[in-house]
Amino acid sequence: MKPEMIYDIVGIGVGPFNLSLACLTENIDHLNTIYFDQKENFDWHSGIMPEWSTLQIPFIADLVSFADPKNRFSFLNYLKETNNLYQFFIRESFYMLRAEYNQYCQWAVNGLNNIHFKSCVKEITFNEQQQFYTLLIEQAGQGIKKYHAKHLVLGTGTTPIKPKFCQKNQPNVHSSAEYMHHKPTYANKKSITIVGGGQSGAEIYYDLLSEIDVHQYQLNWVTKSPHFFSMDLGKLTLEYTSPDYIEHFYSLEQTKRDQVIQSQGALYKGIEIGLVNRIYDLLYQKSRLAPLSTRLMPNCVLNEVNEGDNDLDLVFYNSDTEQKFKFKSETLILALGYDYKIPEFLQPIHHLVNWDNKKRMKINRDYSINDNKNIFVQNVGLYSHGFTVPDLNMGCYRNAIIINTILGKDIYQVEEKITYQEFQPKLEEIID
Repeated sequence: MKPEMIYDIVGIGVGPFNLSLACLTENIDHLNTIYFDQKENFDWHSGIMPEWSTLQIPFIADLVSFADPKNRFSFLNYLKETNNLYQFFIRESFYMLRAEYNQYCQWAVNGLNNIHFKSCVKEITFNEQQQFYTLLIEQAGQGIKKYHAKHLVLGTGTTPIKPKFCQKNQPNVHSSAEYMHHKPTYANKKSITIVGGGQSGAEIYYDLLSEIDVHQYQLNWVTKSPHFFSMDLGKLTLEYTSPDYIEHFYSLEQTKRDQVIQSQGALYKGIEIGLVNRIYDLLYQKSRLAPLSTRLMPNCVLNEVNEGDNDLDLVFYNSDTEQKFKFKSETLILALGYDYKIPEFLQPIHHLVNWDNKKRMKINRDYSINDNKNIFVQNVGLYSHGFTVPDLNMGCYRNAIIINTILGKDIYQVEEKITYQEFQPKLEEIID
């Protein structure tokens, strides 16, 4: 009887981070890897992709280049193979379109033979005696199949945040992730309210504002932040998206890390400054022709959503005036960001995972979450590794560490000391 294959790495979830891992491990000799995702195919945030929207990071932060610039899955190679290199060059922008990034990732998926969609992980168990994991995976048209793995890399992604009072089925309450799906219906709405002052909320507001005079809807944009703030992308600030700062942040006590991350909203939650300016310019342009039916409201927290006859009753709290107020809106779009949920398939091995005192995964410096260092996570751990965790810019860095840890040697160079700033004093300078 032929022995069952035991994979070196099984990746669960195929978003940009695990796709990056698949690309970076493709040419490593004697490394058997396989990846599963329950989706129909690769589709990255296409629900919120107005055709003009771009990534907020330069194209060099692709799937592979920060770890291996010569890798065949680089964005530049994608442009060359699809006959778009000269057009991208002439465009003179470091920032690729979001839809273009999605197409690039789909191209990378098509270049690999170990990625399987329509594959839902139902359960994971651990064989203590033989030291491997067994995964039961339901695959379309094949029923449930069994796979074995020495290492797991969880890249199950995040889900849109929805307040508890919006959990019930409300057909006129939409997530920003569904924006493009619902957009054709917005032309017929009398009023639309967007809640959330980050990049997604700003892109949706700008997109709807561009057609406000055509469709004549009331358009409201509300955020709990003190103002609609732009992301700080100064060059010294960008040094915080570096291996050096991750090292510093991880070295802090957990209570201090929790405090620090709360103060860093402008580093990762704001709006790209060019978009802020375009919004203002569009407001100015549209308001020259006629008064605009739009409201921009900072310092306002959404507290309740109640169903009316034909509208939603939205209840807010203004933190400046400390007053509750309400108004009606036919449609509500929630652009409140994304949150990580512990996958149910981890339940049988829950006891093998390390947890902190807030019942969060306790993540090691090398992105593993257990003592044996054979379960790794992607896009988890703002509280442990800092605000760069969801940043596409740092995906290659994290994957280089994961690959080096799994193989026990440095396959990929991991940069150190690349910043001009020092994030903590030298040991000999500290006074007791």
